[in-house]
Amino acid sequence: MHTSLDEFDYIYYTYGLELYKDTPLIEPLEYREDKKIRDFVIVIDTSGSVQGDMVQLFLQKTWNILKQQEAFDKQFNLHLIQCDSQIKHDEVITNQRELDIYLSKLTLKGFGGTDFRPAFDYVDELIQDNVFHQLKGMLYFTDGLGIYPKRVPSYLTAFVFINYESAYYAKIPPWALQIVVEKEDLEIL
Repeated sequence: MHTSLDEFDYIYYTYGLELYKDTPLIEPLEYREDKKIRDFVIVIDTSGSVQGDMVQLFLQKTWNILKQQEAFDKQFNLHLIQCDSQIKHDEVITNQRELDIYLSKLTLKGFGGTDFRPAFDYVDELIQDNVFHQLKGMLYFTDGLGIYPKRVPSYLTAFVFINYESAYYAKIPPWALQIVVEKEDLEIL
């Protein structure tokens, strides 16, 4: 429970204006609901067309954005999954230090064809095994050319494309979000 400085009770506000003319009484609520991410997945398409420096830049900028907005809880469960046509590696990150170490030693594995379904099946298995308790979503960093799953997952999914051309040719399912980033955009962030 935390005090919410963004909200106040309008009854006290109007009572203060009525009683003291120009002085509203504002009393913060005694609580606020924290919507922090505890479970999250980032999947990296490690097919031949996704480059290492672009992946590292994407991961670093994504983490910086989430950290600035204080989106993650103090203890979190972030899975960084590398997948081409099959799962190649799953790194579990629980704090900033682990992520820094992972990014400094990042080695991509795979470079085969692209099939998105194994990553979704793998995450579904993790959910069934209670590895995730409240999975908020999945970011899938990709060139977009591959086999997409037909069924809707139980978590939000966004496909992040490495450029506008790959997003144009991708046939993403209607239930997924589409985000396009160019290398120049990531460098500016």
